[in-house]
Amino acid sequence: MTIIYHNGIVLTQNRSQPRATAFGVKDGVIIGVGKKEDFNITGAIYYDLNGKTVLPGFNDAHIHLWKVGQLAAFILDLRGIKSIRAIQEAIKKAAAEVPAGRWIIGRGFNEAVLEEKRMPIANDLDIASPEHPVYLIRTCAHIASVNSKALEVCMVDEKTVSPSGGVIGKTNNKPNGLFFETALSLITKYIPAVSAEDYSEMIRIGAQKLSKAGVTSITDPAVHPELASAYKNFSDGTLPVRLNLMPVMLPDGGDIPFPLPEKYSGLWQKMDTVKFFSDGGLSGATAALSRNYKNRSDSGILRIEKEKFLELTREARIKGFAIGTHAIGDRAIGQVLEVYQSLQNEFGRCRNRIEHFGLPTDEQLELAAKTSTVAVPQAIFLNELGDNFINTLDDQYLRRCYPLKTLIRNNIPFALSTDAPVVKNFNPWSGIQSAVLRKSSSGTIISPDEKLTVAEALEAYTLGGAFAEGSEAIKGSIQTKKLADFILLNKNPLELIPDELESIITDAVFIDGKEIISED
Repeated sequence: MTIIYHNGIVLTQNRSQPRATAFGVKDGVIIGVGKKEDFNITGAIYYDLNGKTVLPGFNDAHIHLWKVGQLAAFILDLRGIKSIRAIQEAIKKAAAEVPAGRWIIGRGFNEAVLEEKRMPIANDLDIASPEHPVYLIRTCAHIASVNSKALEVCMVDEKTVSPSGGVIGKTNNKPNGLFFETALSLITKYIPAVSAEDYSEMIRIGAQKLSKAGVTSITDPAVHPELASAYKNFSDGTLPVRLNLMPVMLPDGGDIPFPLPEKYSGLWQKMDTVKFFSDGGLSGATAALSRNYKNRSDSGILRIEKEKFLELTREARIKGFAIGTHAIGDRAIGQVLEVYQSLQNEFGRCRNRIEHFGLPTDEQLELAAKTSTVAVPQAIFLNELGDNFINTLDDQYLRRCYPLKTLIRNNIPFALSTDAPVVKNFNPWSGIQSAVLRKSSSGTIISPDEKLTVAEALEAYTLGGAFAEGSEAIKGSIQTKKLADFILLNKNPLELIPDELESIITDAVFIDGKEIISED
């Protein structure tokens, strides 16, 4: 069956044909793009777009899909909470509903928006629930706070040694309940594992939420073996999003790598890039900088030694995998790019990725271009976490914080993304608006010279995401021979002022040319 979609404003994201009013679809693939008169196909069905704007489906190139579902239905959502007292009340409420000894888990606190302007520590959490072990993950997922019961259950005391790439927070030489980077593994190994059934439900819930927002493809950039098995159950197209999965090679806090998984690629799911972490998060001041954070005596944490990193990435490249590495601070980015250069010298060019790419130097930008590195930044961080950046970075760092326009000037391909649930708002229009305005939640503009145009941001959220995962030949634009994944909008983003972008609503989502009916 052939369907001709016509009478629309089609923003194709194809630079050689940026606009059209009609396109044809057969068997889930686009067969032509132009105007209605270009199609004269016997038996074709004509779908009147009624003047609506059409875009390729959004591709969130870095989002933890299952964790979006987990926060929606399984654990405490602390994002946006305003005080430690409110955190305590949330824990008390949860503790009243489960027996003593059951773990209480939450995620999303951010000390920058708390009245106390500090992270909760064990003493704070003990007040809320002394009989339940409590594990609260900071919004960045690189820092956690636990109570004294959790310290007891996990057998952490003043004699416990911090693992390589991690730090146990201490007060008067005793653990205070804060854990940083790989030290989180001292706690998480004692938390009951998520069941296969729960993983599947989290994935399903997360996919439904993203589909409603107009997202048709995603990359989950941190998949461990159990999660990979759960995702594999959805490889037949039963989810309303296509999946690009990046398996973690080195477990958090561990020295023994996971076995390399099977490499595969399909229309609904692919796995051909392995993931590493080189440093921490910027909003929590654990990203590895080349000088100290503002008003602090530390410069963040490198999570992996260069020699170990090179050894493991070589093993992955020998098996044909590309590499994706979390690197935010310039010290971490420098280490990653040096390894990528070594890999290129040995194995030839490969489309390796750097996730986040928050604070690159001019020299690192040159090396990124030279090594064909793809950057995967998150403009939405500037809005939701920008005030953290302002509080912890000096002026020189702030001027090059998430330098989106500079990526274009240096011919470095990049894809916009959200890293949700690090941020609460995974609406692509919020991310696009943030890329264009670069305004923090308090209204401060961060490095205005790095603003994108709406057109540039749209391309980075569609074709950019497809390129980052190596799928630009089959998706990312409304173009002949590509998959018919597209969305209908209530407004044309190119006709709005930047402050209005977030008001755009996705009226309909199509995958393979078929409308997706979202579950309520």
